[in-house]
Amino acid sequence: MLLTVATATILFLFPIAQEVGADEDKTHAPPPVAIDGLTGVPIDISTLVASVVFHLDTRTAVVNADLTFEMTADGMPVFDLRQEIVSGTLNGVEISPAQMAAHDLGPASGTIRILEAELKAGATHTLHLEYELQKPQSPQSIAIGWGKGRLDWDFFFSDLNQGRYMEMWFPSNLIYDHFGFQLDLQLEGALAPHEIVTNATVQKLGDFHWQLSFPAHFTAFSHMLVVVPSEKIERSTATAIMPGGKKISVDVCRLKDTNTSNKTIHKRVAEEMIRFSKSTGAWPHGNRCTVFVWSGGRSMEYDGATTTSMGALSHELHHSWYGRGVKPRSQNDGWFDEAWTTFAADGFRMSSAKLGEEGTKRTLCSDNPWNRTTSGDSYRPGGAAFHRIADAIGEKKLMGLMAKFFAKYQLKTASTQEMEAFLFEATKNPAVKQVFHRYIYGLDGSWKDSDASKKE
Repeated sequence: MLLTVATATILFLFPIAQEVGADEDKTHAPPPVAIDGLTGVPIDISTLVASVVFHLDTRTAVVNADLTFEMTADGMPVFDLRQEIVSGTLNGVEISPAQMAAHDLGPASGTIRILEAELKAGATHTLHLEYELQKPQSPQSIAIGWGKGRLDWDFFFSDLNQGRYMEMWFPSNLIYDHFGFQLDLQLEGALAPHEIVTNATVQKLGDFHWQLSFPAHFTAFSHMLVVVPSEKIERSTATAIMPGGKKISVDVCRLKDTNTSNKTIHKRVAEEMIRFSKSTGAWPHGNRCTVFVWSGGRSMEYDGATTTSMGALSHELHHSWYGRGVKPRSQNDGWFDEAWTTFAADGFRMSSAKLGEEGTKRTLCSDNPWNRTTSGDSYRPGGAAFHRIADAIGEKKLMGLMAKFFAKYQLKTASTQEMEAFLFEATKNPAVKQVFHRYIYGLDGSWKDSDASKKE
């Protein structure tokens, strides 16, 4: 199962799977939004190129970022950044930070920035921004960990709060959009070796200087990065053999105060990857997997990677198939990866008594196209929704269909409506429609009476 385990002495990272999905981004964007007398139009990012220099002696970090994009229609572009912009240019012309102000769309969406310049669709535009990296202006974000000549920095994404993806640190977009990201990272004044733990391809340019390349099929929640002093972790690599003989290089980093061993982590990772490969499909993230293990309750999934506690390891790894393999197209669709992982990976099931009665309706997929918060009900209530479908069509049948859905959409985005249509077309079972109607869309009555069914 695990061929070798060796302490990592150099940072050697492997290529990510093929790039897909970018051509569809414009059609998957939300509609323009009117707020504060402005109408913001979604954009399609092609590349993000940024540099960040951490000055450890003064505890400051300076960012320069270039966002290259096209408009989805004529108008004022929408983007997000949860940092205080110092200066910027648009297509080489200076613009004021006041022209890129944040506008509040409400609790589920939070703020977005509208760039007050009328731009044409069909042309390529470049937004250059300069700012000092601070604690993100996002709910429950964490600050940069400054030490004496040392740095602790974790992207620390979350889907349970708005504004908690790449936009915390760098200009970004909603999760419908795929784009490549090149990051130049330097530490000045470092007094100890540091490790870069990431799902990017990394080129080491100097003792404290790295260039990270994230692939173009990533969206704003895909990127994993942890910067940590080497003295705090134990790092090792191992080869996991998947069904069919495919070899996956597993990079494990463990905080030394974590009550486990790297050998145990490697064994668990390989076991779970084999299990999910058999149930869902081949590992979709090239020939590498990155795992950072620590204590506590904070865990998060990324494309082919996770930061996790041991208790959440199985759950977070499964997200590389559902969540960061098949990606939710919007935050309205973010329920399905948590719900399916709760059912398929965590083994959540309702009691037979609960299964046999009509439960409380739940709105897991809202009708707000600018929603940016995954419902907390996506876990157990969402898992219960899949249990109801399994009860109607058979669990083996449902597992097989979700494997086929994964094969169709891996490394692409998918919507709730596409999943509903896929399951219904494969089964012709009206119970599928009713589960989505009541327990996912949160609607009363029968699905047959809904506006959507009348259009079919």
